Amino acid sequence: MPLQALDTSILPPGALSFYDDNFYNLVKNIAGTTEAKLLEIQGIRSVYSFLHTDDIFEILTIQCSALNDIKAIVCLEADDKTFIIKPGYRGNIRYLYQLLHQKHEEYLKEISSKPKRNKPSMSQQNANNFVDNSQHSIQSSSTSSRQNHATPSNNSSTTNRHDFVIHTLNEWINKQGIKYGIQKVKLIENEDFRLFINDDETDTLPSISCSCGIKVQLGIIRGSISLSNYYKHLKSKSCIIKKKISKHINGESSKIIDDESSDAETSQNNSNSKDIQCLTSVSSMNEPATISKSNKRTTDQDNNSLSKKKRI
Repeated sequence: MPLQALDTSILPPGALSFYDDNFYNLVKNIAGTTEAKLLEIQGIRSVYSFLHTDDIFEILTIQCSALNDIKAIVCLEADDKTFIIKPGYRGNIRYLYQLLHQKHEEYLKEISSKPKRNKPSMSQQNANNFVDNSQHSIQSSSTSSRQNHATPSNNSSTTNRHDFVIHTLNEWINKQGIKYGIQKVKLIENEDFRLFINDDETDTLPSISCSCGIKVQLGIIRGSISLSNYYKHLKSKSCIIKKKISKHINGESSKIIDDESSDAETSQNNSNSKDIQCLTSVSSMNEPATISKSNKRTTDQDNNSLSKKKRI
């Protein structure tokens, strides 16, 4: 069934970043309480986790006692003991998916259009004047201007998918990476990994080349790029990017400690220097007093001798 334009204004601000309780409350308000429980029992805890799950109801085909209660609500049991998903629940999940997927597309268009707002726009009248002018230099400027303001749809789509992959990858590392020994840092493209995405006209699947030398093929689920294969690689012991990140963080910490030790040593040396200067100053101040007392004793002795001579 083709996607229809929906009113995404019913979603609360920041809905795409909702996680755990906030996400489940969002599902309850839009789809229903049972649908929220179905997602929770599968460990689907965020919007992007939901968008990258192929079939929400596939788990109900498993024979598991933990699913009996929710299966009794969501499914109809036929006479031959087979179960059929009630169409209403499928419709609720489909509506929730379309609404969140459309909100995600609107978000990508918004962030891709921000740099263009800072560029000066050329009026249509000036553009026509450039086209009508026969001078070669002005024609070149007009051609360059039109190329800057008219981006091909394929390039725009590639940019949107590229931004989506970067955003989704760093969101996963921030929320899930610590469980697998990956520090909460932002991976840098062309340093920690390289992303390869072709335009929509080719059948080549996107891929990521990790800094450890392994190239991972990515999948496409419902028109969106899936990073599940790269997540598995990051979790594996063969990927050295975890050690690289930890070494970088430890190196920064050691540098800070060395700087603090150097500052403390410099402060101590300055303090010792001030103490030496103070002692020298006190010593020089005491010397005149000693000389003065010596001169006074000599004068007193001379006066006593003179008095004795007069009495004689």
